[in-house]
Amino acid sequence: MKLRFLCGAHRAELSKSSGRAITCWQDGFDTGQMFYEQQMWQEALPHLGCAFETSEIMITIRALEASNAYELFTSSASLLMGVFGKLGRVEQYQNIYCITVDRLKRELFSNPETEMFITKSLNTLYRQVQELDSLADQKNSSESLTYPHTFSAVH
Repeated sequence: MKLRFLCGAHRAELSKSSGRAITCWQDGFDTGQMFYEQQMWQEALPHLGCAFETSEIMITIRALEASNAYELFTSSASLLMGVFGKLGRVEQYQNIYCITVDRLKRELFSNPETEMFITKSLNTLYRQVQELDSLADQKNSSESLTYPHTFSAVH
């Protein structure tokens, strides 16, 4: 299942304007985080999804310094994964994890000077997955969460 939170027109508009992309990310992330903190998972989902997709656009168009863009991307992914986890949507949780790791790996390949920032982002994601796995183990979950541990690909 392909996740899409932004329509094509909105995606194109954000790709043309760093300022609009930053504002859209901020609005989506803040609203999603507010709903997340209130445990309103369904309401948080579209806002965090938009923030996640917008943060990826911001990396592409270089709307921010690389370290900041990676931090926003990782923060957006982390909260979005959290919502999917709370909703029991394991496949989407894994999908966001894989999309995020793959994008960060591509960034590392094309911008080796960003290794320190990307390693920090990958460590954050890896810890989140480990925490979820340990919670699943504690609950004796019959559903196993498996992820490609591409974290070790960063030297």
